[in-house]
Amino acid sequence: MRRLIITIVLIALSIQIAVSDAKVEDLTDLSIEQLLNVEVISASRLGQQANRSPSSVSVLTAKDIRTFGWRTLSEALNGIRGLFTSNDRNYSYLGIRGFLHPNDYNSRVLFMIDGQRMNDNIYDGGYMAQEFMLDMDLVERIEFIPGSGSSIYGANAFLGLINVVTKAGKTINGTQLAGEAGSFDTYKGRLSYGKKLANGIDILASASHYDSAGVKNLYFPEFDTPATNNGIAHNMDGERADRLFSRVQYKEFTLMGGLVNRFKRVPTASFEAIFNDPDYFTDDQQFFGNLKYNKTLTDKTSLQLKGFYQGYDYYANQAYDNGGKVVNHDAVSGRWWGGEAQLNSTFFDKQRWMLGLEYQYDQRQQQLNYDVNPYTLYQDSSRSGHRVELYAQDDIQVLDDLIFSAGLRLDHHHMLKNLQLNPRLGLIWSPLHSTTLKLLYSSTFRAPNAWERDYNVFNNVANPNNYEERIKSYESVVEWHAANGLKLVGDLFYYNITQLLEQEIDPGYGAIGPFINSCNLHAVGVELEAEQRWDSGRLFKASYTYSRLTNETDSNMWAYASPQNGFKLHYAEPLFNNFATLGLENIYIGERKALQGGFAEAYDLINLNLSSDRIMRGLSASFGIYNLLGTHYQMLGGTGPADISQNILPMNGREFRLKLQVTF
Repeated sequence: MRRLIITIVLIALSIQIAVSDAKVEDLTDLSIEQLLNVEVISASRLGQQANRSPSSVSVLTAKDIRTFGWRTLSEALNGIRGLFTSNDRNYSYLGIRGFLHPNDYNSRVLFMIDGQRMNDNIYDGGYMAQEFMLDMDLVERIEFIPGSGSSIYGANAFLGLINVVTKAGKTINGTQLAGEAGSFDTYKGRLSYGKKLANGIDILASASHYDSAGVKNLYFPEFDTPATNNGIAHNMDGERADRLFSRVQYKEFTLMGGLVNRFKRVPTASFEAIFNDPDYFTDDQQFFGNLKYNKTLTDKTSLQLKGFYQGYDYYANQAYDNGGKVVNHDAVSGRWWGGEAQLNSTFFDKQRWMLGLEYQYDQRQQQLNYDVNPYTLYQDSSRSGHRVELYAQDDIQVLDDLIFSAGLRLDHHHMLKNLQLNPRLGLIWSPLHSTTLKLLYSSTFRAPNAWERDYNVFNNVANPNNYEERIKSYESVVEWHAANGLKLVGDLFYYNITQLLEQEIDPGYGAIGPFINSCNLHAVGVELEAEQRWDSGRLFKASYTYSRLTNETDSNMWAYASPQNGFKLHYAEPLFNNFATLGLENIYIGERKALQGGFAEAYDLINLNLSSDRIMRGLSASFGIYNLLGTHYQMLGGTGPADISQNILPMNGREFRLKLQVTF
């Protein structure tokens, strides 16, 4: 609670500063509008209609978030076709079109807030549960672009891009107080202020606190002995998070910043930790600030400029047995800053082109690991370096119904010796007003991050000579929409990953060796989706994804952690003359092959949420039931040997949440 009070005070101060000094305007145009006739930028960095962009785009709106009661970004992403999530009771992981790499901290997906890159510079991690920067109540929409459409964004957009667009202050239009209570002694409070002032300044500021005791007693059969509390981890699932976010806009300027601090106890005793020991926890903190400027130079040309500063800090304590209890301290600290310049123009007839330059200086990439008592230092490494990216794109209107899109990106990354040159090509044909066909190709890379190159603890060995991963993506898309709100999408995709970084595995200790480029994968699959929205508020959306991901370096065997089938159903029904809305979500994810043998079973997750914005003026409420059937569906555990870590992790049973929000 003390942290929440501090953040509320900071919010109040930021509002006063914004009102008196700021001169900013909305620059969240790096986004994709769900409506087909609105110009978009995120899919290609060029403003164009969504059905004419060189990508296959999925969008979730603020209304969808309210209707289905998604509590975190991870839950929302799990509802998008082609995506699936996993959780090891510490962090959440995102799978895309069959690919999920356990313990990679989502380094192969680019996460953005209003077009600002959020992946850290140590693990290249993208965070999406309670460690994510934003409260879901501040999200206007969530945009997902799969690999072939996201490569123009560079290294971390390896498999796809997630862009979270924040609400404008005028959308909140006042002060909001929100409170939540849920299962496992889970509570959350939020204070937000949003307003567009008479002088044109738009302000959004918010602070929140989250606290959950978690499951009181978690049973792990791997530790079922009298010496380890009969396999019961007691009070080891607690979590808390504090968030602060503010954005001020006026004319050509946007000033934005945020902070999140998250603490989590780890019940799984992974990495040979002492089971049921309260000294095992992780603590993450991330912050950012940026200033953006958008200037229309002529009626055909515009200029965008941006500068930013970001940071990430992590530390963990873990107790292990070395003839007695020894506490190991693991910590990292990252700082980076940079900027971007982008020029957009339609100066040439029937062409829309763009030139851009991005720069990032990794000022600090520090890793530290030691035993506390007796003090033993295992690692104290630090590096820094420059990243420079040049990109260009030209969309040419070849015919009235045919667009050729060509993009090119040149990257210098201080982790690599060679320049990286990658193209993206797209052919978009609209033979009918209601129908669009797209053929897409792209290639991109991912450089080793500081963790994969420098980590050198216990039996781990640093590998300063590993090199980039590479991917080539091919995709064909057909989109059809009707005037009554029905939309159909069909998508065939193929991608080939080479030089994938894998950590060497010791049969007795698990994944503890160096990271080496040792794996080639390829996937072929199909996505089908039907969506119908009615003016009454009724919604029906169903999607099916089939993906066959195989490992060429393992006799073309079915890849680990990869479900072949995924089905998702979303239905919303307005009730009592639109007084309330009932949202039903059904998520089916097929079985996944576990690294230590066996399979995580397929699961069918059903969630219900009842929400109303019309209880009385300014008051809204929702009640959610998550995992309605109460099944302890299975996720994959860590990469260690089965005798000291969990191969399969059962998740929580049925959960509830009650939420109240008042705006005045």
